[in-house]
Amino acid sequence: MGFGTKRLMDERVVRQAESAGGDALWHALQPLRSTATWLMFGAHPDDEWNGFLAWLVLGRGMRAVFACATRGDGGQNVIGPQRGADLAVLRSREMECAAREIGFGVRWLTPGGDDPICDFGFSRSASDTLAHWGERRLVERMAKAIREIRPDAVSPTFLDVPGQHGHHRAVTRSLAPALNLAADPGWSCGPPPWRGEHAYLPAFSGGGGTYDDEIPPPPATVSVELGERCTVLAANWAQVGQWSRRYHASQGMGRWIEDGPRPLALHKLRGPADRTAPLDDAARDVAALARHPSARRAARWIEDAGAGIGAAVAAWPARSEVLAALQHVVRALDKACEVLGDGEPARLLKRKRREATRAAAIARGAAPVLSITPALLRPGMEAQVDVSGAANAVVSLRVPHGWRDAAGRIRVPADAAPLGSLRDAWDPTGGNDIVSATLAWDDAEMEVDPIAPVIVAPLEDVTVVPDRLVRRLSDPRPGVLQIDGAMPPASWRAEPDGNGSWRVRVPPGRTELEPIGTRLVCTEWPHVGRVGRVVPGGAMLLGADVMVDRGARVGVVAGETDRTLDWLRQLGIDAIALGDEVLARGTFTGLTTVLVGMLAFGQRPALALARAALHAWVHGGGKLVTLYHRPGDGWDPETTPPRRIAIGAPSYRWRVTDPRAPVRVLAPEAPALRKPNAIRPGDWEGWVRERGLYFASDWDEPYRPLVEMADPGMPPLRGALLEAKIGQGWHLHVALALHYQFPALVPGAFRLLANLVARVEP
Repeated sequence: MGFGTKRLMDERVVRQAESAGGDALWHALQPLRSTATWLMFGAHPDDEWNGFLAWLVLGRGMRAVFACATRGDGGQNVIGPQRGADLAVLRSREMECAAREIGFGVRWLTPGGDDPICDFGFSRSASDTLAHWGERRLVERMAKAIREIRPDAVSPTFLDVPGQHGHHRAVTRSLAPALNLAADPGWSCGPPPWRGEHAYLPAFSGGGGTYDDEIPPPPATVSVELGERCTVLAANWAQVGQWSRRYHASQGMGRWIEDGPRPLALHKLRGPADRTAPLDDAARDVAALARHPSARRAARWIEDAGAGIGAAVAAWPARSEVLAALQHVVRALDKACEVLGDGEPARLLKRKRREATRAAAIARGAAPVLSITPALLRPGMEAQVDVSGAANAVVSLRVPHGWRDAAGRIRVPADAAPLGSLRDAWDPTGGNDIVSATLAWDDAEMEVDPIAPVIVAPLEDVTVVPDRLVRRLSDPRPGVLQIDGAMPPASWRAEPDGNGSWRVRVPPGRTELEPIGTRLVCTEWPHVGRVGRVVPGGAMLLGADVMVDRGARVGVVAGETDRTLDWLRQLGIDAIALGDEVLARGTFTGLTTVLVGMLAFGQRPALALARAALHAWVHGGGKLVTLYHRPGDGWDPETTPPRRIAIGAPSYRWRVTDPRAPVRVLAPEAPALRKPNAIRPGDWEGWVRERGLYFASDWDEPYRPLVEMADPGMPPLRGALLEAKIGQGWHLHVALALHYQFPALVPGAFRLLANLVARVEP
């Protein structure tokens, strides 16, 4: 598929994936080859080992499931301004689309939203993370996933070592207790106990550009060659993994990998030693189930099914021969399941039957698409459900209880609760959404999900714009809110302004207005389609003691994730957006300050072309402010800033994650800390998430650091806020996480912002 965000990833990955060999039938046949299941635990969407999962699913025919502790609320976003819960919705869908590319499952350990197990930002230790999440809570959720999925092998994605993200460490530390709890017959939690034989750890470091593992990995006991080439796909497994990772576009994933050896080393933590590859200690195809003690009565049918699977796989791409073999497989599996009833072999065989009937449908030529019109549902609404690409199939819809289903139309109950796009799990065989279709032929069957998650919007959206409103205490302007879908309650003390908006008083401090109804926050993305979540209709106000330089005129070069222009305007500062045409001219006449928003050097190509002109403007008396850039965001230490500034890597060392970390002022006389607001100790209070990230690690004269800070037990860092006189002008580089503080309405962040863009007196 094509991406509107191609420039955020290596286009060679996209081209290779879009021209890949194989077809839907080949992909559908692979899971029939093995009865083994691998369960991989991770902390965030994109923690999974995609190349290894491709090797498992497509190379060895195993079932694989990635169980993810969080929804990725605290991650970066390089394609848009969404953060927090809005980012979690996007990253959840990205994870499911990444799984679809290869064919592995996803199991979420958190429902999302207001849940203790969330991505609350970077953590340096497992203990801190588990204190936030609840150690018992995480262990129980992992154990429940083990019981439900019943894997042969489990693994975490990172090691529990110093220098690693505390979320990763917490998941790895909880694995052994979760395995023990899942096997404990005294723990009553839904599914029966399960004891898998095999557990693995990565035998490689998770350090690099972000993390900094301080302890060597355990010794390798087995290795998988991800450089092995799949002749059908005309790519090696590491490359196929990147086809999957490209869906994590909000995290900038999808990189080109050259042909050649790429061993992935594993350490066997539990279970018998492997001979040559993971799980090679015993045969794990369908025929091997005939030797299970409880399967002897069905042995002949199980062996017959195994032989049929082998024939179907060997017959590809001859569809008619594949279909004939699969018809034989389904009949044999039906006989075996009828004899066995319930139990472990029957569970595995029923899974194989589901996979076999799905493959048979594809062999018949089915390429179904389920569409719902209109795409966005509301309570009381009727919608048309159409299934194309499934000739001669009997179609039956699965809808929630209370939804009316008649002749291809569904009616949403008038009292239906609003629903966003988050789901608890995703399975490659389908049936993942609240509305799905079962397609049946005499010899085939498959479940089909809608092309986009079903979303039910509130009956009436209540929208308040802006949902975060800042006013200076000395600003005589009232707060103005646009309210659609409801009238403001009396508690808001709002007055109509005659233009369809409402004036509200903004008292000193932070005020949360009483929510009125709900609204749907919905976005469309080229790579994952529509995602959304339902939020209360309300707003937060901040009356802040902020002084501004009324003579400043600020030009903002915003990246795709930056909202600084809006915050400047809310403060009453004269600020304009600088488009590519202005950057191309390289003239900044009439501006006192140019603010380059976060990540903008990597997201605005025209900005790189304007560097020389921008530097000359600074040298002649202009003021440049650069916000929060990573080493890879188009930041060249030698040429991007007016004088050399290197951004530290790995970023683990060059960040302060504790938002309460003490701040020591090194240069109290610096203009950025004095005018028009004297930055006081109280301005560093109430910060959220973290102090900052991607601190400068090295810089040339004439830069000087203005503040120093450190996480507990870590060395002090001075690269959060740098200032330099460049010719007749100034440059300020800011690695503080202001983009988290602004929507949290932290007063000190706005006082500092006003200083950053103010003119500097000669």
